[in-house]
Amino acid sequence: MDKISLKITRKIDGLTIKEYLKSMHVGRGKIEEIRVNKSAYLNNEQVNLETPLKEGDILTFLIKEKIDVVPSKEQHLDVLYEDEHILIVNKPSGYLIHNDGVGDTPTLCSLVARYYYEHKIFRPVRYIHRLDVDTTGIVLFAKDFLSEARLHADMERHLIRREYQGIATNKFKHLEGKIDSPIGKDRHNSKKMRVSRSGQSAVTHYRVLKEYKGLSLVNFVLETGRTHQIRVHMASINHPLLGDELYGKKSENISRVALHSSKITFFHPISGEIINILCILPSDLCAIIEKGGRSYEK
Repeated sequence: MDKISLKITRKIDGLTIKEYLKSMHVGRGKIEEIRVNKSAYLNNEQVNLETPLKEGDILTFLIKEKIDVVPSKEQHLDVLYEDEHILIVNKPSGYLIHNDGVGDTPTLCSLVARYYYEHKIFRPVRYIHRLDVDTTGIVLFAKDFLSEARLHADMERHLIRREYQGIATNKFKHLEGKIDSPIGKDRHNSKKMRVSRSGQSAVTHYRVLKEYKGLSLVNFVLETGRTHQIRVHMASINHPLLGDELYGKKSENISRVALHSSKITFFHPISGEIINILCILPSDLCAIIEKGGRSYEK
């Protein structure tokens, strides 16, 4: 059995356990599972879900779980932040987040599974968001069902702020801007997305940080999280990302799409405190932008 514990704060004082689970956006199926299996404990005593919570109580769930991804043989996981409830890692380029059903190459989830196994964390690998295979940087994982439910709800409500840095081609006429263009599937290429009036709403904010010989280091903030959003939006305004063969062209300077998830800001799912994590640019992007140029960073 895996034990998930938290201390009751003033914010949830007075709620029943069932009301608290609902406030965390835990699904009805999971709540029913906890009720049937009598998995809830308050101050080390087994209780039912109608039991009210008081500030200072320790609420515990005993849940039978296991690692649900085959651990990778590789070990290089770059952990940026970790506590009892969440894990934040720096994804390397060339890794899918999870297995796509084709082949058995290592994925970021299999690297996390290896990390869990080595640290005796026998829980499912729960990623909260994804990055394209080429994109490096921050990926957030939940380590328990409570944190997963809350973070997924916060993601849907746009309460998790994600920032990216990428190298775009061509000189920008405007150093800052907002792209509000819906994105849908490309009917002629199943691998591509495109700006489409019938697509889903997609909003990207950009700010040029540095310019160098027809290239620009750009900071991106997403209001939405559509597939290939930054890549599609940049190509739509004639600034495809460097190395993006799908939406632009091949580059001699880099062998992948020049995009990096550089910052994430969100409310901790259990404590409610603000978590702010930065991830520095990888060496291949740094090698391009450190050659000089004009900087606009504040």
